[in-house]
Amino acid sequence: MTHTDTYEVGRFHRLFTAFSTRVAKWTGSHWAFAIAAVLVVVSLLTVGVDDTNIAISIATLLMVFVLQNTQNRDSAALHLKLDEIVHAEPEAREDVRGVEVKSEAEINELGLEDAESLTSVSGESPGE
Repeated sequence: MTHTDTYEVGRFHRLFTAFSTRVAKWTGSHWAFAIAAVLVVVSLLTVGVDDTNIAISIATLLMVFVLQNTQNRDSAALHLKLDEIVHAEPEAREDVRGVEVKSEAEINELGLEDAESLTSVSGESPGE
């Protein structure tokens, strides 16, 4: 893999991460739920529901928006709490604060550094 290939893969990962983050935030919003609910009502009025499976699918679709909203709130609260703990601990590494906005490669690198530091302390390899 050349440097250009690595750059393109890294660029794609950054774009995909940014896209998926925005989609997750949007699908967890009350606006997304409202739009989906309106589309469901309009569809039901124009087409109708004769099949129980369609009704179940519609309920499942709407629940996805509700669950995404809950996941977004839980994740934000967890990050806030963990950031507070990291900030309060004098020996904590500053590079882990706000790690949720780092790239996947940066997060993996931090994880490898942790595994290496644990190995040097315990004398065991990370898989043991």
